[in-house]
Amino acid sequence: GYIASYLRENGVADVSILDATFNQSHEYISSSIERDNPDIIGIFSDTLMFNDALSIAKFAKDRGIFVVMGGPHVTILPETVIDKVDVAVIGEGEYTFAEVVRKFRSEDIESIEGIWFNKNGNIIKNPRRNNDNTSLDEFPFPALDILDMDEYIKYWGYLDCVSTGLTGVTMITSRGCPYTCTYCQPTLNTIFGKKLRHRSPKNVVDEMKYLKDKYKIDGIFFHDDTLTVNRKWLGEFSELLSKEKVDLLWGCNSRVNTVDEELMRMMYSSGLRNIHFGIESGSQRVLDNIYKKAIKLEDVKRVVSAAKRIGIYTLGFFMLGAPSETQDEIEATMKLSLSLDLDEATFSIATPLAGTYLYDMVREDSRYTLSRDFSDFDYYKKQAFTGGDITYDKLRYFQKKALFSFYTNHRRWRYVSRHLFSIKGLLKILNKLKRFF
Repeated sequence: GYIASYLRENGVADVSILDATFNQSHEYISSSIERDNPDIIGIFSDTLMFNDALSIAKFAKDRGIFVVMGGPHVTILPETVIDKVDVAVIGEGEYTFAEVVRKFRSEDIESIEGIWFNKNGNIIKNPRRNNDNTSLDEFPFPALDILDMDEYIKYWGYLDCVSTGLTGVTMITSRGCPYTCTYCQPTLNTIFGKKLRHRSPKNVVDEMKYLKDKYKIDGIFFHDDTLTVNRKWLGEFSELLSKEKVDLLWGCNSRVNTVDEELMRMMYSSGLRNIHFGIESGSQRVLDNIYKKAIKLEDVKRVVSAAKRIGIYTLGFFMLGAPSETQDEIEATMKLSLSLDLDEATFSIATPLAGTYLYDMVREDSRYTLSRDFSDFDYYKKQAFTGGDITYDKLRYFQKKALFSFYTNHRRWRYVSRHLFSIKGLLKILNKLKRFF
């Protein structure tokens, strides 16, 4: 969406987005490409959808379309795609892809920073573009008008813990993260740079007002990796949100070591109703030695309880099956999840994505074997490495048991009953659960 709006603002009028979120068949994708017959196509790929992205790239290349690929996987492992595409974009895509669109028919493409490309069978690796001093306010709001927003709003469920009938969309206010968790870093730094960049509070509030007016929504969920890193920014944002009387509920991702009761009360006063906390494990050893999470279990309990007192609904992210994690430690994670005043929880399988410290940790440990099939890096229901004491079947058993135990626990009866006795709620909870099965 950001890339499309930036292209349009810079003179490329005929821009469309082929979004396969709600129709994932290759037949739909291929027929759409054949119908539109674009001059140039840009394909996003993370690791999970890498195989599908390659299939689309081949289809487009066979029809003489100039193919560009970007995204997290391409940024980390450009060598896995460069022989299948014309250009691989490294890092953020707005400036780079716009320049490729302007120059792809000429020799000037050789001057573009942040790309790899093929030239007469040779791979040219241009230096990456430095975006550290780029103001995110320079980018126009994402081009949501060329996405199927009715469907996105229909399935949006981020605030259904508050009410299953609430509608909304997601936003991003920042890029980057200063923390060094092994399952994310240094990949985030490679994509966005080491500097955490925020949009200005006014820019964010202006987009919120625009989205409310255009789509008649009730809420926003901020999908920043950690919205609550900068306390000063949060204060200015919350104050402006209240002053402008935007009247939207909102939620965000956070860490327990970046918020306290005072900060959450301030955020609540401006509309905050939901926080997703990365808790990950009930074992301090796993948090410290494996994930390098830099949080303490006592802080988890304190912050989640404070959120409950304020009236903020909470979700906990947990991971099972870290390298060297024992069955006792997995059971400690399950026990912790049941003891907390959380409204929702997800239990994913620890997945060492390429380029992360966790990936290097697994690759260098002779006990483990990493899969060569990137479709195995599905952290909802597959395991990307084998070895150790916990088999995949046992891990999946613990994952399903954790989900079942959490949502049948008396603390979650109100949440579950609200969904079961509402058609919208039932659809939303089934949509969430199908990721795991």
